[in-house]
Amino acid sequence: MTDRNVEQALRTALEHAAPNDVESVLLRCDDRKGNVIPMTNQNPEKKNRKPLRLAALAAAACLVLAIGGGSIYYNQSQTAASIVSLDVNPSIELVLNRRERVLRATPLNEDAAAVLDGMDLKDATLDVAVNALMGSLLKNGYVDELANSILITVEDDDANRAAQLESQLTETVNAVMTSSSINGAILSQVVSQDQDLQAKADEYGISLGKAQLIQQLVDQNPTLTFESLAGRTVNDLNLLLSSQATTLTAVTSTGRASDGGYIGTEVAKNAALAHAGLTADQVTVSKVDFDMEDGRMVYEVEFWAGNVEYEYDVDATTGEIVKNRTERYTAAAGQDASIDEAAAKAAALNAVGLSEDQAEGILVIPSYDDGRFVYKVKFWTGSTEYFCEVDGAGQILKSEKEEHSSSGAAASSSTDVGLDAAKTAALKHAGLSADQVTGLTAKLDWDDGQRVYEVEFWQGSTEYEYEINADGTVRQYESEAHAAPTAISANTGTTNSSSSTGTTSSTDIGEDGAKAAALQHAGLTEDQVQNLYIERDWDDGRVEYEVKFLSGSTQYEYEIDGATGSVRKGENKTIASAGSFISADQALANALSHAGLDQSAIRELEMDSDLDDSTPHYSIDFKSGNLEYEYEISATDGAILKFEKDN
Repeated sequence: MTDRNVEQALRTALEHAAPNDVESVLLRCDDRKGNVIPMTNQNPEKKNRKPLRLAALAAAACLVLAIGGGSIYYNQSQTAASIVSLDVNPSIELVLNRRERVLRATPLNEDAAAVLDGMDLKDATLDVAVNALMGSLLKNGYVDELANSILITVEDDDANRAAQLESQLTETVNAVMTSSSINGAILSQVVSQDQDLQAKADEYGISLGKAQLIQQLVDQNPTLTFESLAGRTVNDLNLLLSSQATTLTAVTSTGRASDGGYIGTEVAKNAALAHAGLTADQVTVSKVDFDMEDGRMVYEVEFWAGNVEYEYDVDATTGEIVKNRTERYTAAAGQDASIDEAAAKAAALNAVGLSEDQAEGILVIPSYDDGRFVYKVKFWTGSTEYFCEVDGAGQILKSEKEEHSSSGAAASSSTDVGLDAAKTAALKHAGLSADQVTGLTAKLDWDDGQRVYEVEFWQGSTEYEYEINADGTVRQYESEAHAAPTAISANTGTTNSSSSTGTTSSTDIGEDGAKAAALQHAGLTEDQVQNLYIERDWDDGRVEYEVKFLSGSTQYEYEIDGATGSVRKGENKTIASAGSFISADQALANALSHAGLDQSAIRELEMDSDLDDSTPHYSIDFKSGNLEYEYEISATDGAILKFEKDN
């Protein structure tokens, strides 16, 4: 048999064994040619045998055949080097050779088959192929301003080539969407072969990349299932990622997913209020986010009326009430107290035994948690990060700390530029000065063993987010331009070109202007209020400020238009006072006494309070030796309500 006969026999064997996977097999084995590959029998009962079959085929394809003193290798122009997938709801896989020409385009589901119908992309360059696919996705309505998200995935053993392809594909896709007047939301990633995820991808007719993205969502939210998410569009997944603040690993995200295909947060909120028999001025809305319930997209709506908490799931397409729950709470101790940020900072530092000059990157954030005003205090010392939650009376509701391993020069405090210099570095990179931006904030964080500063600010309707290394260099950055909405007539709901409603303005009154507007509306002066909280946000194409404060036993909440200073929403409610509770320190002392331990003998202490629960209590967790302790201590009398001890 000649060398040519052997080469043809090998090709024929691969095509018969896996007619759709020849190039993929060669991709996964190209770097192994010349190696001896053991081949053993596998258990015939094993359910998912495809990866094992591919492995065996890869071994066969990569053998160096020594015949007549010569060696046969598969033609390099026909050898797969990279696998690229595009996911919207259609999932399409492109196999490329080393010259970035298409060897094969494979539809992974029925929608993808419709996109590829009539196309012959073989031997096309990657740029031509992606432009053709994007054109078909747009033509067939899979990508538009109502569903603007797409997932790009690259699989390649060469890390540098994979990163270059990821960047190139992102630029190409973004250019096509921009030319079609669509503000795209692009997720991109580089993945490695994973047999378990590949089996799930094959089962549901999606790419390995989409399977990996779904798995990250499921891992961080146990209420979600892989099965319920597999059939959702990438835009739905992107909305869930944003709403649930999922921490993505090795995924780059640009743009914001459109929710234009759904009823919107206001309609969902109003549907929940109508079901509860309440009006907007009677409640405090704490959350309206996307979620999944029984396989369909819903808005999760939560709000308070007095001491009753309401939770609703509203169908995101129809507005139907899918699920609802109410819970009544007793009033929380310290709700009407009035410590300021300085006192909250002092309480947090005292709780962990540090002085202010021993801490760095101190951040005090006024907030509302389960209907009560709290301060969230974060700071660092060395590589230890601390977090404390302090209520309005100065009680420590929660105390946590986390040790971060140090690596590299950026972890050294001697090269730390500090918060102000980090702000300056971000502004310089953006080509802006401090007087040209609003909402400028910076906080210290830890990423991959290195200290970084997270800097955020706005310039007009453009939002900037930066990560600055401790030495002042830019680690990564992102900017997003928020489009102004079309003006809507309040009477007819139709487009009204003469109305100024909903349009943006270059004017921004700033936090001081928003505060003044809210106080004026309430008929109060700043020295008459406590727990003042101001947050800048973007809503329906315009700047908006959320302003909250207490005066006596009355809580005020406002939404102020950032351009005009007008009050878009204002409400107030009376908050009842409660009896005195034992302190968090006393609750901890009771738990330690029951465990027979001294505080110096425990580690990883975590404390939380549920003082507004029907049974007010403190939750206390800690470890000692190889044991973990969990306590619930009554906040009224210090009794032990629940106790668990595990190895």
